[in-house]
Amino acid sequence: MESTKRFWKTILKQNDTCACSKNSTNSTIMNRWMTRKNKGKHGDNMFQIVKEKYIMSDETFEKVLAYLPLHALFRARCVCKKWQTLISSPKFIKVRLGISLMVASPYHPMVLSQGYGRQCCVFDVVLNKWQNMAPLDFLPYKVTYVAGASGLLCLKNCFELFVISNPMTKSWRNLPRSLNHLAIWQCTTHMFLDAITQVYKVIVVSQTGVIEIFDSMLNNWIVISTKLPYGVMNVRGGTGAFCNGFIYCIVDEGFRSKCSGVIAYDVQLAIWSSILVALPLGFGEMRSSQSLQPRCLSASLIECKGCVMLVAEKLQLGAAHIHIFELQLMSLTWLEVTFMPFEFESFRQGLRIDGVVVHGNLICFTSQTGNMTLLDVTTRSWQQLPKCPLLMGKNNNSEIAIFPFIPSLDVLV
Repeated sequence: MESTKRFWKTILKQNDTCACSKNSTNSTIMNRWMTRKNKGKHGDNMFQIVKEKYIMSDETFEKVLAYLPLHALFRARCVCKKWQTLISSPKFIKVRLGISLMVASPYHPMVLSQGYGRQCCVFDVVLNKWQNMAPLDFLPYKVTYVAGASGLLCLKNCFELFVISNPMTKSWRNLPRSLNHLAIWQCTTHMFLDAITQVYKVIVVSQTGVIEIFDSMLNNWIVISTKLPYGVMNVRGGTGAFCNGFIYCIVDEGFRSKCSGVIAYDVQLAIWSSILVALPLGFGEMRSSQSLQPRCLSASLIECKGCVMLVAEKLQLGAAHIHIFELQLMSLTWLEVTFMPFEFESFRQGLRIDGVVVHGNLICFTSQTGNMTLLDVTTRSWQQLPKCPLLMGKNNNSEIAIFPFIPSLDVLV
């Protein structure tokens, strides 16, 4: 609230047409703008009140709004219908694009409550606080997060259909059903978007290695029949990384083998590599059904600064230890980058495999209890994040999705 007030005061003082306005008037108008939200004739007339008080043209007022940081822009949309219409207009989006690099906040990560309320919030690394976003209640049904790219979210609805949505513009569409009717929750899904053509693709890798690709330009699915390399039993669902034209997946070998590793799929050539790079010893291994905890240790592949990295846990004395490795493509080995300090006690109970998200050189980790920690890969520094409001007091976090999000007003579904 205070940061928004300071922003408006600074902008208005710099406007030559407003030189005659008094500071007290600025404060009064600002208080009225922040407190009257779409209520009665005062809320509906706020657009005209601000313009008249500061003798602004439509073009100048548009630029003033465009300089607002995104979290303030969200709130500005709630002032009145005229403001909401203006901020959603193609003309305003074009103006915003011209200055977005100057004022854009590197939001990271986003937390979505996947129940029927579909509440969401994002963490602002600049202000070091969580910002509430408008809920995804414009979608007519419950959704589950699957993948995302450049402001677009790829979701799954209750009919097992993919839904593409831009939460900033509240636009969405259902994709046609995949040709093989794949079980989405068992697959590894990636999405990427061409910033110039705005053509996006959704790539789905099944456990058996069958690949389907949706191309928004063609508006249909393409099935690529491929076979996994000899000896590989299945592709682990829910984890993988897209880097330099390759999809890297964690796979497991035969039924009685605990050996797990990473193989790559060349998107352009449509083939799997025959080389399996084994996971570091003891990390992310497959445990037998006779184990007290018959599951795989958490292991997640991510792309960070053009490199493929592995975030994996290893059990020692009953507690989980989390390490980060980088894949050395020349030698096909793993180089340990760093490990999580043991002082983060909540992570001793385990890492949430779908809670490892990347934005630039920052990696966010989520524990099974909902606590979050941020790693700056460049400086190797760790930071405990404030507790997310949507994760407070929840015993079961199965309906919470955590993923990176870069807000965009111009990306079309």
